[in-house]
Amino acid sequence: MEISRREFRAMIFYDFKVGLTPKQCTERLKLAFVDESPSQMTVYEWFAEFKRGRTKIQDENREGRPSIAATTKTSTLCDN
Repeated sequence: MEISRREFRAMIFYDFKVGLTPKQCTERLKLAFVDESPSQMTVYEWFAEFKRGRTKIQDENREGRPSIAATTKTSTLCDN
């Protein structure tokens, strides 16, 4: 079963709200999800966001280039 980033963020937010440390949160996620769990750095970054008052776990909209660009040229390169 694959867990989404948003679902992991919700678990991180819960751990933040109940008073766990980022290290405890990381260990708990690794115990349950092993290689699928977010990195320690990700957990620390989200704890910092929540300390700054962020409550939304969705990705924020970004301006600029799209994260994925599919063109005929890239498709051809990937097929080879």
